[in-house]
Amino acid sequence: MDKTLHKAETGTVDTAIVLASSGVFDFGEHDDHSAVGALARVGGMTLFQRTIFTLQHAGISQILTLVGREEQPLRLLIDGDARLRAVIRWLPIREFPPLDPQTWETLANEVKGSCLILGCHMVFAPSLIQSLRDEGREGRAVVAVGRPGESGWSGNPGVVMRADPHTGGHVPRVVFWDRQSDRPAEFDEGQGLARVADLVALPARLLGISGSWRTPETSPIRLALEQAAAEGVVQTLSASSHGYQDVRGPGGLHKAEHTLFRSLQRVEGTMDGVIDRHVNRRISRPLSRLFMKLGCSPNVITVLSLVIGLTGAVCFAAGSYRAGIVGALLFQLAVILDCCDGEVARLTFAESPLGQALDLVSDNIVHVAVFVGIAWGAYQENVVSSGYLPLLLGGIAVLSTGVSLWGVSRVKSLKGNPVLWRRMRQADRTRFDFILGHVANRDFSIVVLACACLGVLPWFLWLVAAGTSVFAVMMAWSLYRAFAFQRA
Repeated sequence: MDKTLHKAETGTVDTAIVLASSGVFDFGEHDDHSAVGALARVGGMTLFQRTIFTLQHAGISQILTLVGREEQPLRLLIDGDARLRAVIRWLPIREFPPLDPQTWETLANEVKGSCLILGCHMVFAPSLIQSLRDEGREGRAVVAVGRPGESGWSGNPGVVMRADPHTGGHVPRVVFWDRQSDRPAEFDEGQGLARVADLVALPARLLGISGSWRTPETSPIRLALEQAAAEGVVQTLSASSHGYQDVRGPGGLHKAEHTLFRSLQRVEGTMDGVIDRHVNRRISRPLSRLFMKLGCSPNVITVLSLVIGLTGAVCFAAGSYRAGIVGALLFQLAVILDCCDGEVARLTFAESPLGQALDLVSDNIVHVAVFVGIAWGAYQENVVSSGYLPLLLGGIAVLSTGVSLWGVSRVKSLKGNPVLWRRMRQADRTRFDFILGHVANRDFSIVVLACACLGVLPWFLWLVAAGTSVFAVMMAWSLYRAFAFQRA
């Protein structure tokens, strides 16, 4: 590739062209897929909303939307949404026909360097967009593809590609089949055949390109990719490793929702304890689906978790065996709902500093209330021979929890200041990341339930007093060392 030829095309890729009424390679076929178009709902949002917010989350700031008769309902969905920060421009397809090269020539004037082109019938992770942006900065055409031999993308109208084995791999030449009669019956992994996703990055100079063999039905995007292939500037990128799922085809919406929830495992895996992974998450995900269908916001779920947790604490305070069982079950339900608010927030792009603060404070309020409730119940029942010992243990747990909450707030404020955070030693940063990763561990809820079932809830106070004290001391000592190093 001539490095000087495409020098002007390098830079940030911050524009996306969204085809709300069709796919990238099937401009004339969108009516066949109307049941799973931009207004279809997956994971509590329409596919159009999910596409827009995923692009925005990945750093896209300008979105040009080619839209058909669904323009009005789509506008009602997105206009005025407080989550929207990207600029959206609406381009009716009656004025900007997708099959007309002049449409793409016009759009090219709105693009600096390269842009993304995609449809609204798929789900994908922001990491896929970030990877496409990174690769597209160098003026290459980047095509998202599945794994070689993967034949499960039934919604794509037969577009596959093959890397020429003589090119050495990084910049493959491509061969297209975009008609059912021309497509190979089976994809041969040995020949490197892979189905193309409806998501590509293209240099602006290739938009609106025409060829002598072009017909009125030929996709301008295919022409652009053919030209890029002829120039040897095409690169492939695996979409399968970034949570891509086309919703067209049998069971597509169900598969897409399954893919979305499966993608949460990578986000939550480092913070979840054993009980979270194997018990709480198995229950929380169906509940999260229900909450999203009901339109409940993450903050509403957080408040519901708080109310149920406080109710459980009141049951603990009663001191009886039966009340302890009920309290432990309610506390376990509150913990499960505490998983749900984060899942719903991530899947609906509703994460916010207010929501995170509300979640942290409500968790600690519930924990303190549970400790107080168990301590008061044990004191009332006088199970421990030293009458005031339960209150003392409960007080230690409450005080330690308060110190830990203060420390977590200090660490988060440090992380929010990049200058101060970079000044800290790597060992201190690693220690704080470890602390923050384990402060939300909810596995002790199962210990509460076990103690309640065995009728030994007062002995839980010894465990929690010791555990919270160790955590508080570790937090305070880590903060002292970090600030002492900075002062030195």
